Amino acid sequence: MGTPLKNPPVYLTLAQVRFNPILKLADFLPGIQESFRQAGYPDFDRQHLISIQLTAQEGQPPTPTPVQQERFLFGNVENTHTFILDGQSLTLQSTNYGQFETFSACFLDGLSIVNDAVKLAFTERVGLRYLDRVMPQPEESIGQYLVEQVQGLSSRLEGRSLYSYTEAMNEIENIKLLSRVAIQEGPLAFPPDIQPGSMRIIERFASYIGISAILDNDGFVEGREAFSTKAVAHHLDVIHKIIGSAFKTTATRYAFDAWDK
Repeated sequence: MGTPLKNPPVYLTLAQVRFNPILKLADFLPGIQESFRQAGYPDFDRQHLISIQLTAQEGQPPTPTPVQQERFLFGNVENTHTFILDGQSLTLQSTNYGQFETFSACFLDGLSIVNDAVKLAFTERVGLRYLDRVMPQPEESIGQYLVEQVQGLSSRLEGRSLYSYTEAMNEIENIKLLSRVAIQEGPLAFPPDIQPGSMRIIERFASYIGISAILDNDGFVEGREAFSTKAVAHHLDVIHKIIGSAFKTTATRYAFDAWDK
């Protein structure tokens, strides 16, 4: 267990497992909700979503078809941890990350609750994702916090920079890592595929308005495996190490010194 930074820049962390479809998930919901409640997640919400699927037939253009989806949210009293469960996945979102060991254990406890109820057969994807907000102080620049490779062309172009974005996808053995860096002015923002809802964001991230950089490191392993919490724990640990290496590569020594004050 490494020594955590005193003021780490992480403002949202996600862990997710995709598993075999559970079409009768609602039948198991009372027992699942009670187990989450007893585990410290008494807040509950049921959401209905509509997604669009494209169906292609030979010789014809793709046809969009609306598909209804239902998902269930289990949150703690503080609104800092939320489990999101649907018929094919369990996700944990946290705005109070702490350390990897405690976060991972929390997610695995939630996964065990689901497995105890429905008896999962296999997993198809295990992922871990970190969102960090780099916020330079008035006398500082974003360039002091980030290496040149992720700062884009803005510093070499004329005029005032409004937005800069870089993205890289790497494969490390069986792990894929998608790393994004977005630099812009304004309030705290989330990627379009993440919905924090009413989760409580740490004040220093929520109140800061100015130029900042969002580091979005998304690591995952895909492939069908017989369900095993030990296997999921191993994947999360490996992904965490890979993301940690990417984070250290992206930020400067100056940044780490600033986050450790």
